[in-house]
Amino acid sequence: MHRQVLIAGLAALMLAPAVQSQDASTQEAPILREELMPLAFLAGSCWTGVFPGSETFDVHCYEPVYGGQYLRDVHAVPQGSAVYRGETLYHWDAEAGVITYRYYNSIGGVSDGTMTPDGDRMLFPDETHRGQDGEERVFSTVMEITGPDGYSVVTSEDGEVVMQIEFQRISRREADEMVPDGVW
Repeated sequence: MHRQVLIAGLAALMLAPAVQSQDASTQEAPILREELMPLAFLAGSCWTGVFPGSETFDVHCYEPVYGGQYLRDVHAVPQGSAVYRGETLYHWDAEAGVITYRYYNSIGGVSDGTMTPDGDRMLFPDETHRGQDGEERVFSTVMEITGPDGYSVVTSEDGEVVMQIEFQRISRREADEMVPDGVW
């Protein structure tokens, strides 16, 4: 036991300078690593959009995590007293040379996909969603920046549009007020 405590203490001492220098460097670094910069428009902001033909809305809040090595997207869709929730973590896959992501939702589904920037558009051509029951569906999405405070999302399955939403930037306070118990 004493040996484990000693090793843990030495490891902490050895890592302390690295952590301190990392903290100092992240203050001057971009909010996201270079490869994730196509997503910088979203980072540090919350957004909301209404599903067409309904009063149901979706709220997303994006934040850089681990010094900008990843971008986290937490979202919520209030449905009466219940709230559907999801979380995505975007990262750079150096081996594949592409931004990849994994999405988890509150009903047990998981999605994996890639994102490729294309000017003011972000292309998500191959999201594979696996439901809690194991059923797989493949979606493609185009996200397009429509102005300094807006973007649109069009999602298709088998060539048919299944969702189209216009999002507008909102404050974190507004986002938390829109969702029971807040977005986070």
